[in-house]
Amino acid sequence: MQARQLSAEQGAGRGSQTEAPAAGRIRRRSRKPVVSRGRVLMSHAAAPRAVLHLAGLVLIGVVGGMGCARSHLDISDEVLATATPEVLERVRANPYNYFRLVNREWTTRVCEMLSADLPGQPVVQLHGDAHVEQFAYMSDAWGLDDFDDATRGPAPVDIVRFLGSIDLVARERRWSHDRDRTFDRFFDGYRKGVSEPAYQPPEPAVVRRYKAATPPTSREAFLASSEELMRPIREARLRGAIASMRAFGEIVRLDRPDIPDGYFRVVRAGALEMGIGSAALPKLLIRLAGPSDDPADDVLLEAKAVRPHGSDACLEQPASTPTFRIVQGSKQVGRLKHSILVAGPDLAIPEMAVEGKHLSDWWIRSWDPNYHELALDDLQSVADLADLAYDAGVQLGAGAVPAENAMLRRQLAASIDQAGPRLRRDAEQMVDELLRGWRRLEKRH
Repeated sequence: MQARQLSAEQGAGRGSQTEAPAAGRIRRRSRKPVVSRGRVLMSHAAAPRAVLHLAGLVLIGVVGGMGCARSHLDISDEVLATATPEVLERVRANPYNYFRLVNREWTTRVCEMLSADLPGQPVVQLHGDAHVEQFAYMSDAWGLDDFDDATRGPAPVDIVRFLGSIDLVARERRWSHDRDRTFDRFFDGYRKGVSEPAYQPPEPAVVRRYKAATPPTSREAFLASSEELMRPIREARLRGAIASMRAFGEIVRLDRPDIPDGYFRVVRAGALEMGIGSAALPKLLIRLAGPSDDPADDVLLEAKAVRPHGSDACLEQPASTPTFRIVQGSKQVGRLKHSILVAGPDLAIPEMAVEGKHLSDWWIRSWDPNYHELALDDLQSVADLADLAYDAGVQLGAGAVPAENAMLRRQLAASIDQAGPRLRRDAEQMVDELLRGWRRLEKRH
């Protein structure tokens, strides 16, 4: 292979990630939006509207939550201590960003609220953090992605989370009068997915619209702009990345012997500082040599440390390596197929042990130049929101139970029909509590 510089130091792109988004993962707009891992958190056009609505959102939360068992949903001190100033600024600016950061506390609260009803709920595969801004698309597929919190437990955990995101969007965009009908669309989709797991819903209009408006990204531009996201790392971490890629390469080639020697050779690596809910997790973006000497066919991988699994009583505690729950969730529930998706094996890597890291705490997936993530600002009407609600319902319902387990599917369908009215009320209450917690954040930090 031709000699190429291997470096952890970066040249161009030393500024913030909003100044140098990765082509194919962040859509450029005429006025620079606030972005995080490809999601537009708030465009300049939307900012005045959002500011005007914040007081109203909080008022709705205060009035709607009177008499609730808990007055507010707070982010834990541990999460606040590890959040960067940039993340905290985004969270203070927008309650939906607060919603994204508070997923662990949200799940704990849902388990508490439903504790009396959960014994009758079947244990199913969960996305773990299902909400509107988890929706992504590639050239040939679309659906919920990002399975960092994938686990097993009762279906209401995913359902209340997604309903909560619908409620929050509806309040902010003045679509509350259509919220219940949008809830209906989600449940229609969920029932369809449970009863017909092979069913493929029509492509949502918002996805068609942005596919048509987004020109294809050349691989050269994709690789160059992605490298601009890399941040310098210590030499010890670079050595660990090189050694771990050799180990991952051996695992991948067991199932894919067509992958040539040298495919997993590290060309460049850097820290990746993106996301809100996962902002505190160590992440690396790694450029690999790929199938040939040609730099044009290099491959990008994201390596991410697994989030510690919560101890919520209603979630199944995994017996296997933590990263396997992420891969399992992606394979069972996910529709977007990444070329490489591998959990770290229980294998000692001396170069990683130097920094107290273990390969089993990491997982990798490939980046695709045609991967895009939708943002709230992309929704032009309540019809767009309803389309995503139906589609996500189908996906979550279809992926909750293996297709061949007809008995468990019938049990799940019956339990959701019975619990549906309660889950709607619980989602609304959760959003009320969340908005009060968001309002309190300024006083806490």
